[in-house]
Amino acid sequence: MLYYLALGLSGFLGFLLLKRRRKQFYSLAENSVALLNTLISNEGDEQKLEEMQKQTSRLLISLLSFIALLIFILIIVLLPAAFNAWQQKGDWTAFSLSSWQEILSVSIGASLVFVPLARKEPPSYSELSQLLHRMALNNYHLGLKLFKREAKQKIKKGISLKNDFIIISGLARSGTTSLMNHLLSIPGFRSLSYANMPFLLSPNTWRKIYQPKNISTKERSHKDGIKIGLNSNEALEEYFFKALSQDAYIQKDRLIEYTLTGDDYQNYLSYQSLVRGAEEDIYLAKNNNFLLRYKSMREHNAQFLLVVLFRHPLLHASSLLEKHLSYSTLQKEDPFVGEYMDWLGHHEFGLNQKAFQFAGQEIPSGDKNSLDYWLKIWLNYYHYAVSIEDAKTVFIQYESFCAQPQDNIAAILAQAGLDKPLPSIESFENPRQKSATYSYNEKLMQEALALWQDLEEKALL
Repeated sequence: MLYYLALGLSGFLGFLLLKRRRKQFYSLAENSVALLNTLISNEGDEQKLEEMQKQTSRLLISLLSFIALLIFILIIVLLPAAFNAWQQKGDWTAFSLSSWQEILSVSIGASLVFVPLARKEPPSYSELSQLLHRMALNNYHLGLKLFKREAKQKIKKGISLKNDFIIISGLARSGTTSLMNHLLSIPGFRSLSYANMPFLLSPNTWRKIYQPKNISTKERSHKDGIKIGLNSNEALEEYFFKALSQDAYIQKDRLIEYTLTGDDYQNYLSYQSLVRGAEEDIYLAKNNNFLLRYKSMREHNAQFLLVVLFRHPLLHASSLLEKHLSYSTLQKEDPFVGEYMDWLGHHEFGLNQKAFQFAGQEIPSGDKNSLDYWLKIWLNYYHYAVSIEDAKTVFIQYESFCAQPQDNIAAILAQAGLDKPLPSIESFENPRQKSATYSYNEKLMQEALALWQDLEEKALL
C-alpha cells in the first residue's frame, strides 16, 4: 500500500514540477518559430546569418533546458519503482510501471495537480492563447510571407485594388470607435475585427481555421461603455504598418513620421483587398496613428477620405489622463495587456506610452500623471492635424457627433461620394462628459482653446 501511495506522490510531484515549469515549453515553441521567421527573412546575408546564430543559440538552450526538465521529472516519477526494485535485493525485473495498479496510482497523483483549489476569474486570454499570439505577432517575416501568399490568391479571385477607402483617425478618446461602429452598421463597409487576431496579416487563411461563434459582448477595458466581443471591429491595421516597416517609426519615447514607398502603398491596397469581402465593398479602418504616414499616403492617393475627430481639450486631456492611470495599473497587474497593446501599436497611454513627433515639433515632456502633460499631447497632435488642407480630409467635432450622429454620418458619406441608406441613429450623451477636476496651467489651456476654435471652423457641422 505504501508503495502505491509513493507512486501517487511521485506522479503528483513530477507533474506539479511540469506545471510550474511549463513556460520552458512555451519558450521552446516561441524560439522555434522565431528561428523559422529569421530563415525566411529578406535581410542581407551577413545580418541574416548573425540573427540565425542568435536564434539557434536561444533555441538550443531552450531545447536542452526542456529535455533536462523532462529527464528530472521522469526520475521523480520512477524513483519509487526503482526503490522498490532495490528493496527486493536488486531484482530489477520488478522495476516497471506496467501493472494497472501502478499506472492508476501515478495517474491519480498526476491528475490531482490539475484540480482547482479555488474558483478564480478566468483570464481574458489563456496561457496557450497568449503563446499563440506571441508566435504569430512577434514574427513579422513569417506574417508577411503569409500575407503575400494570401494576396496572390485574392487577385485570382477578382478582388481588385481600390483607391477609395475611408480612414477614421484622431487622438485616442475622441470618439473614433463609436464613429467606426456606426459606419460599419451601413452595408458595404468592411473592417478588421477581433476574429482576425492573432493572424492579422492572413485574415482569410485564419478564418478557415477559426470562426468564433460566441457573439456575447462585454465592456472593453477602457471602461467607457463600449461593449466588444470576438466579432467586434477594432483598430487593428496598424500591425500591418509595424510589420512592413519593421517598427522603424517606433522609437524608445516617441512615434515619428515616416514615408511610405510606392511598393508599401501597393502592399497596403493589397492588404485592404484581403479584408474586403467583395469587389464592391469599401475598406474602413480606425487608426489613431494614421497621421504619421499621412503625407506620403496622400501623395500616392488623392481619393481616400480621412476623417479626423476632435474633442474639447479639457475633457479630452482628462480622459487621456484617467486612461493612462488605469492602464498603467492594469499593465502592472497583467503584463500581457502591455504586450497586446504594443503589438497593435497602441501607445496612447499606459506604461509604454509614446508621444507623436511630427516634423518640426518637439515631443511633449513633463509629468505624465498631470493634466498639463496631456494638454501638451493634445496640442501636439491637433496643431499638426489642423494644418492639413485638402478636400478629402474632414473634421468631426465629438460633441456635434454625439448630438447629431445621423447628420454627421450623412455629411461623411457625402464627402466620400457615397449614396447609402442611413439607419436611424439617435443622439446620445456620454455620461462621462463632465467638467474635469484636475488642475492645469492656464496658459496651456488658453492655447488649447484657441486651437479648438480653429478646429471648430474646419468641422463639417
